[in-house]
Amino acid sequence: MQKFAKYFSWFVILLYFVLGVYVLVSPRFQYLSKEIKIIFALFLFLYGGFRMARLWTKNRERNEEQ
Repeated sequence: MQKFAKYFSWFVILLYFVLGVYVLVSPRFQYLSKEIKIIFALFLFLYGGFRMARLWTKNRERNEEQ
């Protein structure tokens, strides 16, 4: 179960980054101004990076305990 959670966490992180790129380049969001798209994509990138850092820290602490 722990392995599934780890892979799911990586999938969610990847999803945040892909969503950020999608918001930037997709024609679906043409009605938004360029600045709003950049701000929203930046938020998605930063949150994905935050989750990645937390996952690395959690894995490193778990490895040090063993």
